[in-house]
Amino acid sequence: MRNRWRELGKLLRLLRDRKTTMRGRLMLYLVSLIFAALGIVLLMLAAIGGSLKTKQQIAQTMEQQLQSSYEKVSEELEEYTGYGLQLSRGLGQNLEYLLKEKGLTVSDLNDHPEELLEVQKMLYKELNTTIRLGRSSGAFAVVNATVNTQLPGAEQSKSGVYLRLINVSSNVVLTPETILFRGMSEVARENGLELHNRWNMEFQTDELPGSWMAAQKTGQEDYYWTQKSKLKNTWEDVILLMIPIRISTGEVCGVCGIELNEVHFNLEYPAESSSYGSAVTVLAPTDGKRLRLEKGMSGDRDGTWLKNSESLFRVKQKQYYSLYQSSDGEYYGVQKEMELPGEKGERWAAAILLPRQGCDQYIQKSRNYMMAAAVGFTVVMLILAGILSNSFVKPIVRDFEDIGEGMIAKEGKAYSIAELEELCKRLAKQKRPLEKGDLPPNIAELFAEFAENVKSLTRAEYHIFRYYLEGYEVSQIPGMAFLSMSTVKKHNGNIYRKLKVSSNDELTVYLDLFRRCGCLEQQQLGSIEQAEEIRGTGRAEEGELP
Repeated sequence: MRNRWRELGKLLRLLRDRKTTMRGRLMLYLVSLIFAALGIVLLMLAAIGGSLKTKQQIAQTMEQQLQSSYEKVSEELEEYTGYGLQLSRGLGQNLEYLLKEKGLTVSDLNDHPEELLEVQKMLYKELNTTIRLGRSSGAFAVVNATVNTQLPGAEQSKSGVYLRLINVSSNVVLTPETILFRGMSEVARENGLELHNRWNMEFQTDELPGSWMAAQKTGQEDYYWTQKSKLKNTWEDVILLMIPIRISTGEVCGVCGIELNEVHFNLEYPAESSSYGSAVTVLAPTDGKRLRLEKGMSGDRDGTWLKNSESLFRVKQKQYYSLYQSSDGEYYGVQKEMELPGEKGERWAAAILLPRQGCDQYIQKSRNYMMAAAVGFTVVMLILAGILSNSFVKPIVRDFEDIGEGMIAKEGKAYSIAELEELCKRLAKQKRPLEKGDLPPNIAELFAEFAENVKSLTRAEYHIFRYYLEGYEVSQIPGMAFLSMSTVKKHNGNIYRKLKVSSNDELTVYLDLFRRCGCLEQQQLGSIEQAEEIRGTGRAEEGELP
């Protein structure tokens, strides 16, 4: 085990000491900067429009729920409509047969209880069959006749039968138990039915919204759904399918229909829980700008945010869904118009509503998560870029500075970048101090002549010349040499004459050229020492003081 760790350590050291290409390092550094910039862009997107995806998700959830509820409501109402139209045709045929058998008309049924009882027995059979087959919460049929036209308010009283389920539920009941809400007591007694606690023998025309208007229509298949209303003297809200009863002559004999109970709708469409809140299904009249919940149905509200007091919603279309505003709150939702005929051409729509507050909180939370992720990503990339800069880029810059300062010739100098290593090897072969023989012939001749002329300078003149070698200006030399400017100028004249230059600029050019060759100082020192030795010897022979 210990040997394995040693081998791993060796491998890591090899990877650390391995020379990488400058292109690879710079590429890695550039990639880290690109990702850092990408993180900043993501941060901006999260701050400006990061909620768009969340809104799309909410809209998709509502659209899926709406499609499911729309199909279910459509299927149920179409089934009711089919059974209602079948009921209307059956009642029209049976009523016409019964009237012909007795030689009566519909108006002849007034003030004839026996005949009306026979009519109601026939109505019961058809209504009972419809409830059992159509699984509705109730069905009714009314004829344009009354038992006693002499009673007060008889013009508002009509004979008929209204059967309702005892226990409304969302499940299919194979043997539903019914109760008589309207009709003669003999019908209940003969069929073993209980009477509703708000039972009446006959209908009042104000009990069934719009029923008598429907009875006056002349079309063959005229029917519509009423707005939600409360059954008289009960706590139950219903919407009713109203269909006229016609005989073969086209005469309207009454109306029939099917009941959609709000209790049944509540049970059939429970609130759907989601991360944004509870979604409630609504079926209500609409004009595109308003949704009239007080005239329609809503799914189960218990334990949800939708209050029973909320009725009228103002609808404002947004980018992905609509904003529904009521006096009690605001909601997000989507809706779809139903192919459902309403009273006076009224349009109906199925809608899904979610609390705005819950949605906004979820959107803000999602935005915060996105921003936090973008910030974290950006910080990591910037830190990585900084690490790469210290580890990769700065060494490259430092190596270039070393090369610029002439450190390529240093013995044992190693570089971590492969390209720099190769460059230094080539420069080391090419860049060496130039010798006299390396100069072009004309430059070499010029250099030799200049070096020879330097030997002719006296000690005092060389003292001034040395300051030029060190890069000082004429104006600086008097202070440095503790001489007057006139003395310096006198020596300058001798220096220019002996070195065969016409000005200080020309002298500077010569010095710079030979300095770049790397030979000037060596030659001049040897020449000066030799010259001084000669002068010293000559002066000694002449008896001069050194």
